[in-house]
Amino acid sequence: MKLVFDANILIDHLRGGAIWDQILKVIDEETELFLPSIVVMELFSGNSSGDTKVEQRILNLLKCFRILDLDEEIAQKAGEIYRDVNPNLDVPDYIVAATALKLKAQVVTLNKKHFKHIPGVRLFEF
Repeated sequence: MKLVFDANILIDHLRGGAIWDQILKVIDEETELFLPSIVVMELFSGNSSGDTKVEQRILNLLKCFRILDLDEEIAQKAGEIYRDVNPNLDVPDYIVAATALKLKAQVVTLNKKHFKHIPGVRLFEF
């Protein structure tokens, strides 16, 4: 199984939420965890990431993932989703969705309503 994570799951974890732990309980060692590079930007854009302890927690968390850079194929698909499906999401959501579609992966998010109307996007249930 392949999973592409939205930033909100990781932000919840960094703030002490339990959703990350719930996800880890239902996946196996064969599960591949992916993170679009724009999610890395989102994690470091918060004020708390300026604290060295928080920065280190983020860096440790990132070790769990294969980080995927925005490439031409993902960028094109993200633009098509914006144009054809829903022009009301934040840019990172288009990139997360397009990345998941490219990998044939499920999206792991707390904002399921952002992704549920995008054709082909499968949401990870936890």
